Amino acid sequence: MPALLRPLLLPFLRRDPEEIARRARRFAIEGAEGRDLVAGVGRAFLGGYNAMLEASGLDEVQRQAESAPVHFRPFFFEGAAMGYLPRGWYRAECRPDRAERDLLEMHPGFRYLYYVGLGFWYGFRHSRRPERLLDLEPHIDPMYFPLCFDGFAFKIAFFDFPRDKRAARRLKRIPGSYRHAAAQGFGRGCFFVFHDNELGFRRLREASPEEFRCDVELGRSLATGFTGIDRPETLLPFVRKASTTDERAARLTGVTWAVTARKMNDPDYFDRCMERVPDPDRALLTDLPALCDAARDASDGYFDWQTRTRQAAVERLGSVAP
Repeated sequence: MPALLRPLLLPFLRRDPEEIARRARRFAIEGAEGRDLVAGVGRAFLGGYNAMLEASGLDEVQRQAESAPVHFRPFFFEGAAMGYLPRGWYRAECRPDRAERDLLEMHPGFRYLYYVGLGFWYGFRHSRRPERLLDLEPHIDPMYFPLCFDGFAFKIAFFDFPRDKRAARRLKRIPGSYRHAAAQGFGRGCFFVFHDNELGFRRLREASPEEFRCDVELGRSLATGFTGIDRPETLLPFVRKASTTDERAARLTGVTWAVTARKMNDPDYFDRCMERVPDPDRALLTDLPALCDAARDASDGYFDWQTRTRQAAVERLGSVAP
């Protein structure tokens, strides 16, 4: 019976690949470069989402990902993850209890992006009820489950906040420590909303509750590092320009997680990008993924992992002259 719903649901679920480029017209971006970046991310993300909805199987989704530009390919897989659960409306084998396994079998290198994509879908499906994400918790590795709230908040920042600043209030409904992960996702989404508008972002960050300001900065910095991997010589100067010790540590933690994810996504592309960076910054950047992985292996949970990563990365940065 679910398969019979496919022709009825697909037109309703599909999204125009140019939708995000159009939405970006209301963003606070000041230059054409930022708008081009958002458009490229949007096409890849919604391309992956539509592919997941339409493909005969997940192996076909993986094949289609090869046509996405290598720099934007992770966003294709992130979008594909967002499409997994709505695909289950007409493909009975796509269920919450199989989502993690199925997505990792599709391609294990994009693990972190899958959790964000799943949370992104809840941001559309249950935009005003973030607590509904807890329904997914029993089916997700607890080490990574907070990334689902990161994805939920990213959706709020990217799709809702630019047209209605009150949308940020929904994040207050997120339970417990997951609000820190959500603040990071919100900051990551606001990287795209503000991009080169540094004053606008700083006003947003300072208007956030004090306990979440470093999270907002961390999220923005993660997006800076992830999208800026093709300009890696800019990443450590961005970290060093921070105005306070805490801000610098948050920026470094975000960049560390970004380069770690990029190396996991595509080691060859990561290495090609790193060739552009002169030593000693190249040595530092290429060390960060190993520090992050070691922190994860030694930790007892997501936030402990972040704390250990921050400590190790700050110590490593201190060993290199600015």
